[in-house]
Amino acid sequence: MAHDYSSRYDPDTDFDRHYTVATGTRIRRWFRPGDAVLELGCATGLMTSLFAERDVTVDAVERTPAYHAAAQARGLPRVTVHLTDMDDFSSPRRYEHVVAAHVVNELPDPLGLLRRIREEFLAPGGLVHVSLTNPYSLHRLVAMEMGLLEAPEALSDRGRALATVEIFDGDRLEALAREAGLTCVHREPVLLKPLTNAQLAELPDAVIAGLDRVARRFPEHGALNYAIFVAGD
Repeated sequence: MAHDYSSRYDPDTDFDRHYTVATGTRIRRWFRPGDAVLELGCATGLMTSLFAERDVTVDAVERTPAYHAAAQARGLPRVTVHLTDMDDFSSPRRYEHVVAAHVVNELPDPLGLLRRIREEFLAPGGLVHVSLTNPYSLHRLVAMEMGLLEAPEALSDRGRALATVEIFDGDRLEALAREAGLTCVHREPVLLKPLTNAQLAELPDAVIAGLDRVARRFPEHGALNYAIFVAGD
């Protein structure tokens, strides 16, 4: 994974921060005091900062030096930020929560990562939290009707610029997880996205929050799919 787009993409200021906060808020609802959390691909640590507000310890892994430095600079309590590729990260401990938010779509071998999470990182009874772009998000369906995308899962120019390898839906994610020995126990959408990021950025934050809440009424069409997995029998 040699892609480094940190010079042209700031996760703290881009509209994507709304997805990060919405997803991180969902994930931390499952935390219990004293839990150990592994976050794979923490970028600048925005989601990590939400986790640090709970009584948990966090190992956050980030391969990009600029993002790693930004995450370190937050000085988050009970958080260790590791500068390494997730393929090279190892730990003697097991984690009650392993978070892979918006990373499996950047990997040539997402199945391999899910297998490694189950075999090397997940504690007995632990939860794996995965989020990724939903190809059936409203904005992608609109783009398809306008002739801007050939298919829901087609890569956009922005996606290519941000190292997206493939876009796959929640059902495909569940199938990959099953192959890796993981069972889905919860799935929900994140933020209903009728317009592009640039267009949504013109709206007040209260409207964005409303679009996130209303996403539960359209579970197949959120901007992201968020799923939780446990080790299968």
